[in-house]
Amino acid sequence: MNLLEYQKNLSLEKIKPINLVQVEEEYIVSDFMNKLSTVTPVKVLWGNEINLQDFINALGESELFEKKRQKEFLFIKKGEQFIKKLKDPKLIRSLANKIKTKAVFILLEEKLDKNSLQKEPFKTLLELGDFLEAKKLDRNKIKDLVRKKVEREGKRIDEQAIDYLLEITSYDLTFLRGEVEKLLLYADKHITLEDVKKVCLAQTYGNVFDFLEAFFTKNLEKTLSLLSALYRIGVPALQIQGLLVSYTLKLFVLKKSDKNPETLLKDLGVKHPFMINNFKRYAKNFTEKELELLIKRLYWLDFAEKVAFVPPEKALRNMIVDYFINIKQPTQSA
Repeated sequence: MNLLEYQKNLSLEKIKPINLVQVEEEYIVSDFMNKLSTVTPVKVLWGNEINLQDFINALGESELFEKKRQKEFLFIKKGEQFIKKLKDPKLIRSLANKIKTKAVFILLEEKLDKNSLQKEPFKTLLELGDFLEAKKLDRNKIKDLVRKKVEREGKRIDEQAIDYLLEITSYDLTFLRGEVEKLLLYADKHITLEDVKKVCLAQTYGNVFDFLEAFFTKNLEKTLSLLSALYRIGVPALQIQGLLVSYTLKLFVLKKSDKNPETLLKDLGVKHPFMINNFKRYAKNFTEKELELLIKRLYWLDFAEKVAFVPPEKALRNMIVDYFINIKQPTQSA
């Protein structure tokens, strides 16, 4: 079931003891957790850090002065690591029976197919709870959400402005939330394209796009300098990585296609002339093989972070250095 549908008319009493959540869009899960936290306690555990005894202890915990029947929710991030510890179906059922005033949501990043879900321990888990999917939203839906958010605050936003905002954030809901909040705080009642450029790019995103400019013009020294600057001001490595992935995939499609570049980029969701021009410039700096190598390196970067638990800040920097060494002689600016 889609997590957004699941939330509609949701009764706390009807939530099952142990539930699985397939996470494609982190923002949707975060929003769900925030909504729950307004009515009942929410606690986050990490599947790579807790053992079964820690979990059992968490199930037995209760807040001082907590009402006996008050519901509490446990969200287990990196759920794949935790599920490896749940091998015995009898143990799972025993744990579920212990859950009286709590409910558990195990968050999974790895995509599970039907065959996997029919095997243990997933089979038993799904007999006891729901399988929920936090799916990525359709781009038109994201655009509509942003527009409605602006309108609820008594303001309006130009079509060009919203298209540009969506493009520079690659439709990332986590990015968008912060940028929309800045626009609502600093812009007038009528939000224009110039407002988006001034408010969004003048702050964190100016540095992010300077980073992307340096990377896709093969300036290694400037790329690393800007990456360090972004880390210092608190921009998460995973968000920078997300934009890098988005740009790389678009450039690879552009490089392989014989279609008119502007038509193709518009099909890929890049509509603003400024962004179209950037992608056309960047495509000239890379061969198809170089972009294919970059996609592979980004895949293994994601693997290192999720499976080997390499710190994202270190992993991203190392990947960039290694990639530039492999493609040889990156352009140096004066």
